[in-house]
Amino acid sequence: MVDNPQDYSFLDPLSPVSGEPLEGFGGRKAVLGLSMAASATVALFFTVHWTIALVGGAAVLVLSAMEIEAFLLFVIFLTPFVWVLEGDMLVRSVTVGLRSLVVIGFFAGRFLRGNAQVGQLFRPAVSRASLVFLCAAVAPTILGQGELTYESGRAIYQLVSFVAFYFVVLAWVDSRQRIRRVLLAVLFSTLVTAGFAVYQQLIGGYSALWVYLSPQDEYTPPWSGRSTSFMGHPNSLAGYLNLVLPLALSCCVLGKGKWRKLGGWTFGLGSVALFSTQSLGGLLAFLAVIVLAIFCYVRSSKKRLVLLAGICALAGMFYLFQPILNPAHTEEVLGSDATTRLLLWTTAWDEFVHSPMFGVGWGNFAAPYGFNIPTMPGVGEAHNIYLQLMAETGLVGLFAFLGLVVQAWRQARRQWRSSNDFLESALAFGVLGALLSLLVHGFLDVPLFTQSGTLLWMFLALLAASHRLHHESVGGGVRLPGAQA
Repeated sequence: MVDNPQDYSFLDPLSPVSGEPLEGFGGRKAVLGLSMAASATVALFFTVHWTIALVGGAAVLVLSAMEIEAFLLFVIFLTPFVWVLEGDMLVRSVTVGLRSLVVIGFFAGRFLRGNAQVGQLFRPAVSRASLVFLCAAVAPTILGQGELTYESGRAIYQLVSFVAFYFVVLAWVDSRQRIRRVLLAVLFSTLVTAGFAVYQQLIGGYSALWVYLSPQDEYTPPWSGRSTSFMGHPNSLAGYLNLVLPLALSCCVLGKGKWRKLGGWTFGLGSVALFSTQSLGGLLAFLAVIVLAIFCYVRSSKKRLVLLAGICALAGMFYLFQPILNPAHTEEVLGSDATTRLLLWTTAWDEFVHSPMFGVGWGNFAAPYGFNIPTMPGVGEAHNIYLQLMAETGLVGLFAFLGLVVQAWRQARRQWRSSNDFLESALAFGVLGALLSLLVHGFLDVPLFTQSGTLLWMFLALLAASHRLHHESVGGGVRLPGAQA
């Protein structure tokens, strides 16, 4: 260190070693490189948006490679936030692009440091099942069974980002304290998301922020009293909330102190936001999660019967007061919606029959019709996850998806039954509830193909990491402290 700062102020410029410092082939390359860099810098500053994107992308790569915890937690916090760019480009979602850069930067840093340990990431059964499903999803396009279009390219890119981010979380989460911080980020993010959904109900519209994040087009439905929060559609919000609410409920039941309060607030506000979506599939999935919680946490048979009877009574009251509680689904709308879904399901079945083994390709459900199902312009989903998987990936993809669900369910159930740790039990029930809600909601929608996919694989990564930490602690003879607070 220099004691006097003036020592730095009056240093003479260094003289070159030779009289012609930039001459020769190496010098010319240096001049050429500096010139190109200066030209590129000037050109970028004439296009401010690309400058911001370039600088931001470089910062994301560096922060991911350095594995800055605060930054990675912030990326997880942004999971339910959707920002779509205008224009017909392969990657329109800013959040999908952000996750992609995080994946590249994270594993680039690991490889440069020589501690990638890729083999360990494939040891969990859920990891292998995820890769099998990914291969089954992209196989039709690779084998030429499905056409590679903009829509299929976007869908494949998004699915790859889901699974790749799973491996980032699995590799990065190496302690119970980090699992706790990730879950805190998810719960706080859900609180903000649910709060914004309630805000939309209070103002009676999408809000200027939502319009900015999701550019409007001819297919954007007008406000009908159904909250979207930061997502593009009410059903997407319902699917996301149904993945988080089981975790929030388990934290409220099993946790103490701040965990119980945070879980209670998230479950309460999230439930209100879920009802504000007026998603029938989401409400049915939520009901299934409540029933699962009753059988998991209520030991007395009499209490179970009373609670189940209460749920049936509430369901009956909801049906009677449906015009008030669910005004977006009147009898006329429900009839039209049922007809629309029947046509979509028939279309999906026809595509499955046309290619029963591999389907028409991931994201290509509407491709045979130019992405406009007859009489339903702008529709690109079958509104049934099973039929859409059969149409796009065939039996291979459907069974790969079911295999992934079975592997994750078995792991979560074993962990829930055997663990005495608050964090492990809460996470295990959260995964069980998330899988159940996905399966139930999947009969009427396709939540797997939205932002919910990121959260689902994130939970699966946390489950696998928790299982690994448990065995490491047992094998080492030391029991890691839980996250209960």
